[in-house]
Amino acid sequence: MRNCITPQAMRAMEQSYFQKTGVASIALMERAASELTGEILRRLGDGRTLLAACGTGGNGGDGLACARMYAMAGGSARAVLLSQPATADCMENLRRARQAGVEILSPDQLENAAPPGIWVDALFGTGLSRAPQGAAAEIIRRINRDRRLGSRVFAADIPSGLDGLSGKAFEDCVCADVTVSFQFCKTGLVLQDGLDVCGEVAARDLGIREEFFPRNMPALLEGEDIPRFFPPRKRNTHKGVYGHVLIVAGSLGMAGAAAMCAMAAMRAGAGLTTIACPASVAPVLQTLAPCAMCLPMPERNGALSPESAEEISRALSGKSAAVVGCGLSRRAAPEAVAAVLQSGIPAVVDADALNLLAENPALRKMLRPCHVVTPHPGEAARLLGRDMADPLSDAAALANLGAVALLKGACSVVCAPGGGVYLSASGCAGMAKGGSGDALSGILGALLAESRGKTPALTAALASEVHGRAGEAAQAKLGCRGMTPMDLIDALPGVFPC
Repeated sequence: MRNCITPQAMRAMEQSYFQKTGVASIALMERAASELTGEILRRLGDGRTLLAACGTGGNGGDGLACARMYAMAGGSARAVLLSQPATADCMENLRRARQAGVEILSPDQLENAAPPGIWVDALFGTGLSRAPQGAAAEIIRRINRDRRLGSRVFAADIPSGLDGLSGKAFEDCVCADVTVSFQFCKTGLVLQDGLDVCGEVAARDLGIREEFFPRNMPALLEGEDIPRFFPPRKRNTHKGVYGHVLIVAGSLGMAGAAAMCAMAAMRAGAGLTTIACPASVAPVLQTLAPCAMCLPMPERNGALSPESAEEISRALSGKSAAVVGCGLSRRAAPEAVAAVLQSGIPAVVDADALNLLAENPALRKMLRPCHVVTPHPGEAARLLGRDMADPLSDAAALANLGAVALLKGACSVVCAPGGGVYLSASGCAGMAKGGSGDALSGILGALLAESRGKTPALTAALASEVHGRAGEAAQAKLGCRGMTPMDLIDALPGVFPC
């Protein structure tokens, strides 16, 4: 895992660092520019022309310093300055750049300039709060046009036009090949549009000591975390060691969701898997998921009836974890969901169980820290009763309902009640199909069933990461259009160590 930081926390950390150490802000700017220049030189050398697009604040100062350092390393460097510097550090780096022989262009001089070999985007930093306009928007469009013609684009800390907190891109936003993020990766680089416009993200240390780091920074999961938390299993073992998952799911017309959930749980390593489903779909599920057991339940209109609650409660006895919601339909009785929530065992609450929670305040009051709600943004909006804001604050609001929240997205955000945030950015476009969420629920159910020493929040984040890695493997084999959630499920064994 690696730490990420919000722009607000980064600014507070820097101010504390300056005040308590006496280090000048321009000294930190020099370190940032040195790391950015070093990244360019390591990747491309000094044989290309460099043009730095510089704003009027701290980010612009980074760009001016980068142009100077690239020129001093033997390269050809120019800078285009949006307007007169608005900060002392930017003004000082403009003076130093001119002294080093860096040509400074105005925006209107760009029209006749040839595409450079390297663009450095240093127009706006992480504090951008509104859409770029005027000359700034024109420069962003020029950068993106030159990139299509072959220029390589390096963003200083963040691509201009991207929200550093939420990862939402404005209409005019730089598309970078590499983003060099200073000290820590900013949350916006891995959330939402950040995954499409940042290119490769390289977080580079500026030398700020750990004592200044904010507490409880979001932790971004990485590929090596999976073998670290899921080492190879012993030869001398048996199914009882790996937990028994009860999946309360399915309805007439949506038996496939229950089957995919069960198959994913088994592929993710559950020792035993049982599906509690309406009696009418049990024969279908026995065929689709023959390695799972089925418990036919009382039904009404093809969905679980209120009478099923007592039988579900009995079935939950002795189980390690539960999943409720996949293919349940809104016709299902809220009592069936309540039976799972009242059992006290770890439980995944997904799909139509979330919709039933949104419609029944009494159910929401049953949520506990051992439960994990897994909404997509539409389901989250119904649960919260408001429009979505940004993934971090939305996940925190969901966790305030009392359960661990796994807010699904291109980068999923996991938040525990009382704090603790994980980010999982694995995954691919091929996963944007119905059924992928059912697979995630099955994976999470299996991992909760065998969880040893891992919190529900960490387990949820690991499940999301496993889910995304399996999706990537399926897409690599079948392409983003042709893969299905069943292909993702089939790829799960390759994600875990043997």
